[in-house]
Parts: sequence; structure tokens; C-alpha cells
Amino acid sequence: MRGLYTEKVAPGKIPFGRLVREILEPGAGEAVSSRIREIGPTQDAYGRTSDVREPIRKADATDADEAAFLLGQIRETDSESRAEESTDAPETENTDILAERFCDDGEGEVNRYNVYKITTEGKCYVLKKSDEAEIGVYERFLKGQGLPAPDYFGSARWGGKRWILIEYVPGTDLRDYTSDMALPCAESISRIANRYWQEDEAAFVRKKRDDRFERYWKRINKRAECLKGEPVLKEAYDRFLERQLTCPRTLSNGDFLQFNAIFRDGKVTLVDWAFGGIMPYSLDIARMIAHGTEDRRTFPFYMTRAHKELFVERTYELLEHKPPHERYLADIRLAVLNEYVEFIESDLLDTSRARDQVFDYYYAGARKLAEEILGEDGT
Repeated sequence: MRGLYTEKVAPGKIPFGRLVREILEPGAGEAVSSRIREIGPTQDAYGRTSDVREPIRKADATDADEAAFLLGQIRETDSESRAEESTDAPETENTDILAERFCDDGEGEVNRYNVYKITTEGKCYVLKKSDEAEIGVYERFLKGQGLPAPDYFGSARWGGKRWILIEYVPGTDLRDYTSDMALPCAESISRIANRYWQEDEAAFVRKKRDDRFERYWKRINKRAECLKGEPVLKEAYDRFLERQLTCPRTLSNGDFLQFNAIFRDGKVTLVDWAFGGIMPYSLDIARMIAHGTEDRRTFPFYMTRAHKELFVERTYELLEHKPPHERYLADIRLAVLNEYVEFIESDLLDTSRARDQVFDYYYAGARKLAEEILGEDGT
């Protein structure tokens, strides 16, 4: 298995050249391309929005909104891809563009993503099928802000869908986590948090710029329904829900897993903002640490306890606005509980499903963490 890789796309299907030109506009290509990094054939984890392992499929199966994006926008079957590609006339002026599609063979099953590495005139871009929510994140929060996210060049419509053109970021993802990655990872997440920090309910109203929290709030309340037969988990999860209404908010990536961050030259760039928006600050921190293990038993993410502690503590040090340390750690524990419950939700709702070692891992983790949360006093 190769993991993430790219496949060359034959010209004459998706009009890559037309889309790139439309976004950059005539005469703008030279000025804009100077901002694109010149790169070699380095492989990276760009464009990933979901892992192909069973846990991600099980978790997303109960989330109609997010699953629709993941399965309908990013990952699709070859037949669906061919159907869409035939909706437009073949591109005839594509000889100067190399298009490569991001693929992943995961556990032996090949998945092809609607994310393409575009090389033209010695420069590289990423062209990605997107939607209004992700475009909104780039245009409201990321474009021109100098934050650790890909440069955004604009969007175009083709085949009834929106496509975005963003910077190609070479490097490696964080699935083989090291101490060298922990500090720049904390620096990146704290820079974003500091830029858009909202301390309290008054700020939530005064600085409101999107509806991401409302969508998130609806989703986690729906998730709570799976815990009706789990009184300990439900009581702890109710504390999580209660805290979400008052927890400080900031711009969150929304899917800050190891394959959605790129490490290069001592810096970490957060990629894939499909689920981004203003949400509780603790969510991205928790998602990064919740699924990494030393034996990769759930996701193919290696992360030790020491790595997690280093990342968490350095992030706290760099936050310009922050709750007391114990409250900070309690917020992260609550958010990690949400991560664990997300990955047992489908099995709890459907008792006929066979429960595997992945379920056992997350269920045991959720039970242990729930007991710790219920044993806390004063937070």
C-alpha cells in the first residue's frame, strides 16, 4: 500500500485549464503565481478530508450534513466522476497543464478524491471541489490574513459545483508525530485562536460572522441521543453540552486530524477547511490528540502521551486570551469525550451491528474519561 498518492489525469475531462484561468483572471496569473511555492515531486497529505479506515465511515454515517459533503463532494465512485466529467465539453487547451488526482489505497481499497494537484508554468496549485461553507471560511477568515493556512485564490463553477484554487503546500503530514512537530503545531493553532478569539456570550453576538456554531450545536445534540442507554456517558456528555454554550470560541478547522496538517521547515499549515468556522476553542486541540496512539490501533496516527502533553501545554502558553489552566484542561477533556462518542455513535444506535476492536477502544476511552469528568469538582 502506498497511502496517499497522486494519479495523472488524462486531458479532455475536467477543464482544469479553464477553471484555473477563470479564477486567476487574464493577466493575473503572473502576479499571483509569484506567491505560489516552487516545488518538486514531493508527496504530501494535501486534500485529505477523511481517512478511509472504518472508524471515519462509522462516525460520519450518522451525520447527514457532514457525510453528504464527505461522500458527495470529496470522495466519489469512478462512475459518478465520469458522469460529472461528461457534463461539459472536453478541454482542448490543456497541454500546458499537468493534473494529478489525490488518491489513497488505505487498507487496500482505492479512494479517489475530488482534489487535484495542478502544475502549470513550473508552479503548483490545488484545485478542489468545494461548497459555499468552505469558500466562506477562506473568504471571511483566511484570505490575506497571513495565517497558517493555504493561500486562497478564488472559486469557479463547473458541473453544477463550486471549485476552489488554493496554494499547494508541500511537506509531510503529522501521522508520524514527533516532538519537532508538537511546538510548531501549537504555534499554528494558537495563532489562529488568538486572531478570532471570542471570550463570552456578548462577544459571540457582537462578533458573529457565520452560522457554524448553530450547525455544530444541532449536531452534538443529535449525537447525545445515542447515549440514552448509557447513564454514565450521558451525564458526562450533558456537561460537555452545557459548557459548549459558554466556552470561548474562535476560528476552528473543524477536522484537525493529523492528515489535515502539513509540516515543513519547522512550520505547520492547516489544510482542508471544509468543516471550519467559529466554534469552541477546545475542539481542534482535542481532535488532534484524541485519535493518535502508540500502536495506531484506530487511525494510522502515531502519537505518544509526551507528544500530546507538549502540544497541549505549549498551546496554552501561546494563547493570548485563556481560561485558568484547570478550566482549559477540563475543556479539552470534555471535547475529547465528544470525539470518543462520535466514533461509537453508530454502534450504540444500531445494536445489531457487530462491535469490533475500534468500538471497544473508543467505548473504553469514553467510559474512563466520563468517570474522570464526573469526579471533577469546581470546573
